[in-house]
Amino acid sequence: MEFSDPQLEGLRLRARPIGLGESERLAWAEQFNRLPAVRRFDSALDLRDGAIVRVALDSIRDYHLGGLRLRAVNGAMLAGLFDCGLGVAGSLQFLNQRSGTCELSMKFMRAVFAAPIEVFAACVKRTDTLAFTESALYSNGRLCATATGLVAVAAERGGEESFW
Repeated sequence: MEFSDPQLEGLRLRARPIGLGESERLAWAEQFNRLPAVRRFDSALDLRDGAIVRVALDSIRDYHLGGLRLRAVNGAMLAGLFDCGLGVAGSLQFLNQRSGTCELSMKFMRAVFAAPIEVFAACVKRTDTLAFTESALYSNGRLCATATGLVAVAAERGGEESFW
């Protein structure tokens, strides 16, 4: 992490470790970053940290904007970044099981105008089937929003292919 913030430090203290070694985390992130949705968002997943998931948007494009007749980033875009961070933080707690975000709650404190946009997310509690996740979104180093989420293990359906 490139800067310090009380919100981020609190998240770090509560974060559960990701159950992969560094090389495995880097390979996982590289594969995830090839997904069409991630590429279309112009975002990137960073798993260099052993407990904190980082999702970054290094530059803001016109199609990221919307709302309030300002040059602010659209809330749907921010929700997507949160979903990515929270979903990955939770899913990495269930490495050999299919899982996904089943609840997402966001709190916006100020509009997002400047890049880089960074979402830091972590799993703070885990059961056999649920991961409780928390995150913070920063615009050019300034805290703009927070979110919490639940990631659930998917029921076995058989015959469905992996997204990899």
